[in-house]
Amino acid sequence: MSACRRSLQQRGAALITAMLIAALAAVMVSGMFWGQWSAIAREQTAREQTQARWILRGSIDWARLILREDARTSTADYLGEPWSVPLAEARLSTFLAARGQDSAGLPDAWLEGRIVDAQSRFNLRDLAPAGTVDPQALLAFERLCTALQLPPGVAITIANGMAASSPIGAAASNNVANAPLPIQQLQDLARLGSGVVQALPKLAPEVTVLPQATPVNANTAGPLVLAAVLGVDNETAQALIAARKRAYFRNLGDISVLLPQGSTVNPQLVSVATGYFDAIARVRIDKLEYAERALIQRAGMFSQVVRIQRVPPWLATAPEGTPGND
Repeated sequence: MSACRRSLQQRGAALITAMLIAALAAVMVSGMFWGQWSAIAREQTAREQTQARWILRGSIDWARLILREDARTSTADYLGEPWSVPLAEARLSTFLAARGQDSAGLPDAWLEGRIVDAQSRFNLRDLAPAGTVDPQALLAFERLCTALQLPPGVAITIANGMAASSPIGAAASNNVANAPLPIQQLQDLARLGSGVVQALPKLAPEVTVLPQATPVNANTAGPLVLAAVLGVDNETAQALIAARKRAYFRNLGDISVLLPQGSTVNPQLVSVATGYFDAIARVRIDKLEYAERALIQRAGMFSQVVRIQRVPPWLATAPEGTPGND
């Protein structure tokens, strides 16, 4: 009887051992399959990201071509020109086929994008172009901050920050080594204090930071910025926007005749042409969405990409009711 019990115990132990080995083998096999699947997924994602970046580089070159062709036909930049028309999301293969190009080797990708006049917003670089605060630019910026209902002191804080971070200002004070980091993008303003940080959500749609001082393009600016740089009320700014829809401003004289008597146009703050544009494009490949924004500088027939940065995909869609869509 004991021999039979021992035999049953041995068989039970063998069965348990076999089950454990089978379970261990299953875990090892599933682990290998999971590792292989993860490696394939990572490789596919990396390949799609690389493809998306190359497609976006091509779209940026296309934007440069549009801007270069625009420079051939007009010395003023306005919202009725081809560059201002956004590209709705379209299958890339269809887009290339319409241009007679072969798309057989390309992935199933969708492209969307738009070009925005970077000088439709107030350039904070104007506040201290030579390392010291410019009184006229500060006055215009204070008007803008007042229109945005920002706390008093925000305008001068930002102006002083722009002056302090300017390489010209630091060199003039012989304090280059201890100068603050340069302010190159809007998020850099956060270093200027909590008051500026709280003001940024309201400021961001109306201001920008470009590599050099630039005037606001009266053909593309929104009513708040236009009123600020011209020193007029909102009603006059709206009237100017209505007038430019009928006929764009060819020169500053076209603006002056529409202003109240005694008003003048400061050519340092106002223009009818643009030298900086933002090209924003989004690519969708399967579930991957990838978007970039490129700042393009144009001088005559010459254009160059100043900087490229990754941005949220929704930025590529032109919002309703913004400057550039009126």
